[in-house]
Amino acid sequence: MDAARTTGRDEPVGADRACAWCGSGDGRFVSRGFAGATDANDQFFECAACNRTTYEILSRTGREMRLGRYKAGDVYQDRTNRTRYHIGRVLRVGANEFLLYLKPLDSSDQATLARH
Repeated sequence: MDAARTTGRDEPVGADRACAWCGSGDGRFVSRGFAGATDANDQFFECAACNRTTYEILSRTGREMRLGRYKAGDVYQDRTNRTRYHIGRVLRVGANEFLLYLKPLDSSDQATLARH
């Protein structure tokens, strides 16, 4: 996929949207939103080169927040894809929705966390 390709919301995928795991720009960006071409709760990048999904923003309900005890500075584990993320920010939007802003942890970050 090149920079001329578009996302689900017709946004170009450029060099700034590289896969966090392999560095490839060959992927599809899915923007969070309920209007337009997508109806996605979460925002993520799907890499065609390594077939991995990198989440950027996750939507959680108040109940999920209480059960998961998510907070800024903690680590979010995506057990399905066997990846870990740093929670940079938690934003409350609406009466019962929270957004978790994530940054992928690479193998060196994960090794550092395992030692602590």
